[in-house]
Amino acid sequence: MKKTIVFYIATLTRGGAERVIVSLANYFYRQGYEVWLATLEEDEGLYPIEDGIRRVVFKYSQRGGLLGRIRAAKRRITGLRRLLKTTQAQALVSFIGKTNLRAILAALGTKTKVFVSVRSAPEREYAGALQRLLAKGLFCLADGIVFQSEGAKGFFPKTAQKKSRILYNPLSPEFIRPLFSGKRRDEIVTVGRMDEVKNHALLIGAFAIVKESYPGLRLTIYGDGEQMEAVKEQARALGLSESVNLPGDCGGIAEKIQDARIFVLSSNYEGMPNAVAEAFALGIPVVSTDCPSGGAKMLIGDEERGLLVPVGDAEAMAAAILRILDHPELEEKLRAEAYHFSETLHLDKIGQMWKEYIEETC
Repeated sequence: MKKTIVFYIATLTRGGAERVIVSLANYFYRQGYEVWLATLEEDEGLYPIEDGIRRVVFKYSQRGGLLGRIRAAKRRITGLRRLLKTTQAQALVSFIGKTNLRAILAALGTKTKVFVSVRSAPEREYAGALQRLLAKGLFCLADGIVFQSEGAKGFFPKTAQKKSRILYNPLSPEFIRPLFSGKRRDEIVTVGRMDEVKNHALLIGAFAIVKESYPGLRLTIYGDGEQMEAVKEQARALGLSESVNLPGDCGGIAEKIQDARIFVLSSNYEGMPNAVAEAFALGIPVVSTDCPSGGAKMLIGDEERGLLVPVGDAEAMAAAILRILDHPELEEKLRAEAYHFSETLHLDKIGQMWKEYIEETC
């Protein structure tokens, strides 16, 4: 008889957590599991899902203020609990914030083992005092917890930490390709939503400093969002409109950035930044903010695959970029180490770690 596993996340729209949970669902399906993918919205998302994976949507209206939200949360918990009992699922895997809390409550008293995963800095996923209290209490009732960094793990009580694992994100297949061997463009690239958390303003400021030494250098920021106009205005104000390219959201990112010189992550917060791992897979040296909760630092190491700079420090970021540009031997060392490390992030390796953890616990 097939084992059954349920994956649970709010939506399947564009995002790192969404891509990872779909990748894991596909992996477990190919390993012979019966797989259910439960969401709160009827979206198709952008990531391909194996035809045999079953979908269920717990879409309930939250109208009516606080009482409406409480009713919707209760119905979502009840619906998920009913699914676990009907399918006799051995495991439930949940990603992100309040979805994790509902998953733990839904699995209470059932035979299903529940695994929750924090995908960003816990301080952001559980921002309010009540949410933090609930998270720290309920996580102790989970059967397994997957963190992305030691910093995220340290946010929770020892009881929760003892049954947890730190697992990296698997790479998207798009980025698994031979290392680009031609001449690289004099271009800095980044990929991410145009919002305050990604802090592209910091990158623009650092780029303005670097341009003084490398006038032919270009910067391309792939992504869209509410900060797009502000970023455009900042580039205009600094006289960088001709050097900063803002193509918005687009497909085929691996093909577009594979021959770039440097990848920069300027975020204020991150979990385990997929964009950094994807840059590694393309052999692109990385400059990143040392952002909470330490996921970027875990990927980069001690100047092994890139350089870390303090959050919000444009001068330090510019200095790190210039250090790579000024020292070709460092650039090549970082490129080789990054590409080699990325081989440990293939889905077959990361998926097997998840499978072993779940099967040991179940």
